[in-house]
Amino acid sequence: MALPLLLVLLQAAQAPVGSVPAWTLHFNGDIRWQQITPAGALLVSSDGGLAGVDVERGQIAWQKPELGGLPVDSVRMVEGSLLMEAAKPGLSIIFDPVTGTELFDSRRLGLTRVVTRRVLPQTGTLIVHGRRASGPPVVALYDLKTGNQRWVSESLFQQSGPKKGGLGGLMQGLVRVASEGTQLEVLQAGPDVIVVNTLTSLRGLDAHSGATRWSATLPTARAGNPAKHVRLFPSIDKPDRIYVGFDDRLMAYRLADGQPLWAKPAMIQGWVHDIVQHPAGIIILPESPPANEATGNVRIVNGVVQTGLNVARYDDGTTIAEKPLRMRGTVTSALITGGSAVLAVDAESRTFVNVLDVATATVRLQKDVKIKGQLDYAELTPAGLLYISRSDPATNGEVNVIDLARGEQKFKDAIEGGKAAGEGLLHVVEGSTLYVFAGRDHHLYAVNRQDGTYRALGAELKFQGGEDPTTIELRQAVAQRHRHDRKAHHGPARGRVQPGRDTTAGLLEPGSCAGVEALQGVAHDTGVRVRADQVTRR
Repeated sequence: MALPLLLVLLQAAQAPVGSVPAWTLHFNGDIRWQQITPAGALLVSSDGGLAGVDVERGQIAWQKPELGGLPVDSVRMVEGSLLMEAAKPGLSIIFDPVTGTELFDSRRLGLTRVVTRRVLPQTGTLIVHGRRASGPPVVALYDLKTGNQRWVSESLFQQSGPKKGGLGGLMQGLVRVASEGTQLEVLQAGPDVIVVNTLTSLRGLDAHSGATRWSATLPTARAGNPAKHVRLFPSIDKPDRIYVGFDDRLMAYRLADGQPLWAKPAMIQGWVHDIVQHPAGIIILPESPPANEATGNVRIVNGVVQTGLNVARYDDGTTIAEKPLRMRGTVTSALITGGSAVLAVDAESRTFVNVLDVATATVRLQKDVKIKGQLDYAELTPAGLLYISRSDPATNGEVNVIDLARGEQKFKDAIEGGKAAGEGLLHVVEGSTLYVFAGRDHHLYAVNRQDGTYRALGAELKFQGGEDPTTIELRQAVAQRHRHDRKAHHGPARGRVQPGRDTTAGLLEPGSCAGVEALQGVAHDTGVRVRADQVTRR
């Protein structure tokens, strides 16, 4: 029986027709699927196992026969990392897709189900929580470099408060069982403490041993009822604390012993989506909860639960506004600009913006202004609110200015991005100028940050291979003829500007491959450089 082949075809730059194979590999069993991971490794699943392929050399880098025949949705990226997890009934393996190094194997702990897996980049560790066929659930911490287990604990879900009797005891037990099978909220709070929230309690664990340092109970609306929506936030300027958002409340806890730092939590309308720590206060961004889970005065407009934002004081958690500021939906972000923050509100699959004065917890615009795309950058200028938005499936992103007196966009013919890959808007700031590269028309623009006017700098920047632009940079000085050398950090340069050609055209030599570090386009009068990635998309 012939072995299945994996062929990788590279389009010849000068070939008029057809493709040629770069390399060929043989696998045992039928090939079920293949995918490129975010780390750049090629995974190939066959009946004979899961394999990682070095696409540069055309070699099988590693194989795992025990993972043969996995469906494609059984292999997924571990959130917040480049690691991958392959899972099937009774087995979960977390591994480095490039080297194949296994960092976690559920069989070593006897787990039948992995519930939580979270990378903690601050200490280079991986925390895993799962259940066994019998006995208490397990929490373990692993070293990301070596895969060594640092500690394992069976005590996280032990009852911390007094045991109740009767119906209360029954409910207490049910909540504990549900907690054991619910994904943990985890926060690395400095090098020595890992804060974990279960359905029953908030706990501070010793990062070196896994022992419980302290335990706290969140003051929910109904005492004893677990919070439905919990978020853990690190403190930026006050290392003695963490912030915990639960349902419609925010509370500060002392990191050393878990004691609350405020007499009562700050409250908003809706669920706590995120917080922004501004010098004048903590901006609590609300999220629209499902209509059947909303609490308090519930207002629903066009199917969207209306929310309310507020700003909490650092010292005691009291809010600056007496009542939360009404928002038309989920406030997805608050971009700080001086004493203000630009709010982006998602409602009815559209984006609205407004300007919050943080010290007074008031908004500048009487009505939110609808923008195209999703807010990516914003600043207050003498001309108004200058912003850049990302394209979304419905609308193109743009660069525009909102007149704060009229609450309207200034330009009808604004700089626009596109919806297709590589048609976004890249930007960088220098002095009074905002430079924007528009992938849709391949022009570099200079936007005056004082009055919002803009002009194109030079002709269209053409990329010979159709590469997607990925970044834009400012350089102090740029040579008229330039050849970028990547040897010091990245090995041989894989793409370069043609000798004798104007580098503003961003052209590569025939047959060369655009690298992330290869110079693709330069505007000499500004010292702005545009880079493109290695994948030809058009």
